[in-house]
Amino acid sequence: MIFYMKQMNQKSKILRTGLLLIQLFNGISGVVGGFLLIKDPSGTGLGMPLSWLDGTPFSSYLVPGVVLLVINGLGNLGGSLVTLMKYRHAGRIAAFFGAAMMIWIISQVSWIGYQSGLQPLYFVTGLAQSILGLWWTRRK
Repeated sequence: MIFYMKQMNQKSKILRTGLLLIQLFNGISGVVGGFLLIKDPSGTGLGMPLSWLDGTPFSSYLVPGVVLLVINGLGNLGGSLVTLMKYRHAGRIAAFFGAAMMIWIISQVSWIGYQSGLQPLYFVTGLAQSILGLWWTRRK
């Protein structure tokens, strides 16, 4: 029984570490990308032409940059802190911001189309974050 408990604790540590790394990756990426879009709302610094925004509610990348910075960036960095501190609701917070990442990518692709291999990458990291967050919630 003790061996089984140690094995479960080890598995929990590995999965929690994976969740934390995904949150940090999504958070740091969101802060950097959001900051760059706010700094240069034309998007040229990131190789994103304004023509991609034709037919969207946006005339520049300023508002998407703010949303990227606050929701995907700071939200995930805050979520990583509560995961690190083993806060009771850390799993729910992680799942929420993982879902927000997937919604962000689905919205982006529906508005501007498939433009980069980063779109499926971030959808998958959002999905993994949501799954691990739900796992963390269930195990508590």
